[in-house]
Amino acid sequence: MSTEATVVVRISDSGTSSLQGLTRPQLHALADALRSAAKSYAPHAKILTRFDVRVNELNAPLVIDLPARDVILGGKSVRFSHTEFEIFAYLARHPRVVLARSELNTSDGGRSVDVHLSRVRTKLGQFGRLITTVRGAGYRFDPEPGIRIITEPTVLRSA
Repeated sequence: MSTEATVVVRISDSGTSSLQGLTRPQLHALADALRSAAKSYAPHAKILTRFDVRVNELNAPLVIDLPARDVILGGKSVRFSHTEFEIFAYLARHPRVVLARSELNTSDGGRSVDVHLSRVRTKLGQFGRLITTVRGAGYRFDPEPGIRIITEPTVLRSA
């Protein structure tokens, strides 16, 4: 069995604000420079890059990261119950589509969709207004420009 040397270049903004305000192209340029430096130290190693940065080109005030099951409001993670997240994620996956309560039905002991969405709206603060009640039909999620919905998991890039 052979083993291959691997170097992981991790770019993270946890614990620091030094990456704040960088655009996606600037982050990728930084990653390219770090990969180049790593290649000079380990020329035969496979080099992977991992981004753990909550910065994006939109400077989004609200990020809905579906694969990570995370909602980031103003740079801070918002805690949702399992059912609250499931309902909100379903709405986010179907923006601007009216979804009936029966489509959003929960199986958590009878709490209604209305109660869960009321809690979601409260936790979203000013962005709670993006969830619209459509009388007699259900609910609709109307994201504004700048709201970021991540649907694909972040993958490691290799050099």
